Amino acid sequence: MTERYWAVAQTVSKMEHIARRDIEKGGHGAFLPTYARSWKVDGHDYRKEVPQFTGYVFFMTYARDWAGIPDIHGVYRVPANPCGKAQRVTDEEMLRMFFGHVRGEHNEQAAPRYTRYYNPSRQPTKGRKRRPRPRRSKMVRNAVSM
Repeated sequence: MTERYWAVAQTVSKMEHIARRDIEKGGHGAFLPTYARSWKVDGHDYRKEVPQFTGYVFFMTYARDWAGIPDIHGVYRVPANPCGKAQRVTDEEMLRMFFGHVRGEHNEQAAPRYTRYYNPSRQPTKGRKRRPRPRRSKMVRNAVSM
C-alpha cells in the first residue's frame, strides 16, 4: 500500500468534535487541536475547551483511502489536489501542532471579573429569605374567628 500521511477535513462550524469522533469510528486516526479558556467570575472558576482551528479536523489516511470522509455528518469537504489525493499536511506542521496542544501553549487565562461585592470569608446565605406575612387587623381577626 502507499504511504500514510495527515490530511485536513473542513467541517461545519461548532461540529468539529462530532466529525472527529465519526472519523475515528471509520478507522482513520483523527486529531483536533484544542486550547483551554479559563476565567473567574465572582470567585468561581470557569473553563472551556475550544478548537484551535475552528472548522478543521486533521486525519490520517492513505492516498486514495479518504473517499468516505466527506460523507460523514459535519464534514463540509476535504480539500484535494488536482490528482485526486487529499491535501497533505506536512509532518513538521503536525508535530508543531501536537506538541503545542500537549504543552498547552495556547491556553488563555482571563482576568477575574466581579459583578457584585465579593467577600470570600462571608458565608453564602442558604436559600431565599421568606417574606413576612402581612399583619391582620383586629377587625379581620374577629370576623374570621366568628
